[in-house]
Amino acid sequence: MEGRTKITKEVLTEEARFILANVMAEAKYGRQNRYDEIQRVCEGAVSIPFDEYVVFLKNASYLKQERNSDELVVTSEGEQVVNGGNLAEFTERAVAHFKKLKASRTQGGAGQLSGGGAIMASGTARQEPQRAGVGGGEVVDARYEKLASIGTGGIGAVYRARQVPLSREVALKEIRELFGFFGEDQRGEIVRRFTDVVRAAAALAHPNIVAIHDVNLERDFPYVVTELAPNGSCRRLITDAEDIPLDVTMRYLLQTLHALRAAHAQRVYHRGLKPEQLLLDGYGNIKVSDFGFSRIVERDHALIRQVYVGMGNVAYMAPELYSDPMAAGAQADIYALGIIFYELLTRKLPGRRSPMPSQVNGSMPREMDDIFDRMTRDARGERYGSVDDVLDDIAKIEGYGAMVELTGVGLGGDPLASIKFRDAREGAVDLAGGRGNATVPKRPAKKP
Repeated sequence: MEGRTKITKEVLTEEARFILANVMAEAKYGRQNRYDEIQRVCEGAVSIPFDEYVVFLKNASYLKQERNSDELVVTSEGEQVVNGGNLAEFTERAVAHFKKLKASRTQGGAGQLSGGGAIMASGTARQEPQRAGVGGGEVVDARYEKLASIGTGGIGAVYRARQVPLSREVALKEIRELFGFFGEDQRGEIVRRFTDVVRAAAALAHPNIVAIHDVNLERDFPYVVTELAPNGSCRRLITDAEDIPLDVTMRYLLQTLHALRAAHAQRVYHRGLKPEQLLLDGYGNIKVSDFGFSRIVERDHALIRQVYVGMGNVAYMAPELYSDPMAAGAQADIYALGIIFYELLTRKLPGRRSPMPSQVNGSMPREMDDIFDRMTRDARGERYGSVDDVLDDIAKIEGYGAMVELTGVGLGGDPLASIKFRDAREGAVDLAGGRGNATVPKRPAKKP
């Protein structure tokens, strides 16, 4: 843990999940899960020696190591943790294990677990002055008052905030947790990537893309301010809606395609698309958020090596995103959207023997089966090359031509008006790398 400023219990949890997610992803793409191979991928991305994490995961029955082949295998309990389940128990076990480990050492080690739940190394974390606003929340830069926490992820936290001068509500996304994964020597690289990503996203202007209002890159914890999408995300629909009408599913598919087309035209790619990034504005229309945020922690040969904090993304990751994220582009976004489309339609991720879309909903044109299949092909040569190609094929379906042209600008009333939710809680807005459903999907069966 040398060189780390602070290792919290959240970091312990996420890094252990990171290792489990990598083992699952290696299995998904048919690669070797041998101990030394997983160690090579993960060692530079975790704060505690890799073998210590493996000991914890094996002792707690989240991971198995085959005696003959030396392969690592994620257990069913481990899969639940990667998918976001049983996290409280997982965190409690991780903290207890490493507390006991520290206590058993008579010398060495980088710190001890404090009563506040953080493992503190030498040095102190940067502190920023806080003061309360009229609503009682912390005021940032005398301009934004934090009103409530909306969600957290591997990169940072998202708040519903009030823009004080204009007295309007916005979303404030703050990079904070990510700095717990890296030392001060890597801070500059993180901020540089964050700067590049925010500037590229700010250049996008489209009715189905979240607008960026403001940014401050000079603070200890940089932040970006965007428009607020008050109706949650598509994850809320998948989890809580009693029924998602077919026309709403198709509308959200097309709106997202229009958003991606506008971004891809400027060579801006999402690379981390999942239901949590498809936000719902006050009129029930899609607003795609966090374009390029996964780039902040992509695995390359810069200062931040072998890192992919976007756990919870495994289900939506195209093969090239896992093997060579720097080369991934439009086709990776198309793949992810195909998986999301199926999940909106069925509330399940596609599996090897899953029915095709028209078999799930008889009102779905059978031509959509071929479109879904081509969107989610593992081989890029068999997948759609561009969003325009997807839209062109949808427009060829009888009765869908006009829908393709008009849906992108949010016409036709509020699609949420026809949906009843099981409860009244808000859907969480996720910052790239946040927790989501990370079940590893298999290929759906071909249409007979």
